[in-house]
Amino acid sequence: MPLFKPYESQSDQPSPEPVKNSAKKQVPTPTRKQAEQARRDRLQPVLTKKQANAKNRDAKYKVQNEQLAKTHARPVNAMIRDWVDHRWNLSEFIMPGMLLLLLLIIAAGYIWPQLGAILPIVMYAVVIVWVADTAVMMLGMRKQVRTYFPEETMKGKWGYAWSRASMFRRARQPAPRVKRGSKFVWPYPGDK
Repeated sequence: MPLFKPYESQSDQPSPEPVKNSAKKQVPTPTRKQAEQARRDRLQPVLTKKQANAKNRDAKYKVQNEQLAKTHARPVNAMIRDWVDHRWNLSEFIMPGMLLLLLLIIAAGYIWPQLGAILPIVMYAVVIVWVADTAVMMLGMRKQVRTYFPEETMKGKWGYAWSRASMFRRARQPAPRVKRGSKFVWPYPGDK
């Protein structure tokens, strides 16, 4: 018995036909400089000024939204939002009211001068009532923060409460979850 088989001849097996590509390239091969530039454009595209501004604006909004989400997620801020939303605040009506009073003062000066002399006093009275209402809201908020979060400082809480109170209720973000005029309850029943 032989150890090795004799070689079979190559001529007995059919040889594969070479594949011919009849279609030619449609575009010439890019030069090295063109290829490198295309690669750079893919990695760092050259943007127009308008596109760059839009990209920067989107990045800035993304960072702001992330920071706002962190701020709104804190339990003490949720409690402040509920405190502000549960009461009637003069702050949300003060700017339109002052604008209306100012227009009335200007119009009354031409039409009815006696009323034009009284309206500035009314405007000062509204400002005094507004300051008193804001002070009552802030003192009540401080009491609630001290009750439920005794370790929290009041730094930043005043501005957070005032900015929320000065917005129209429908424009507040996150949206109010308590009814206006309802009794303040903390923690909010829906948080369980």
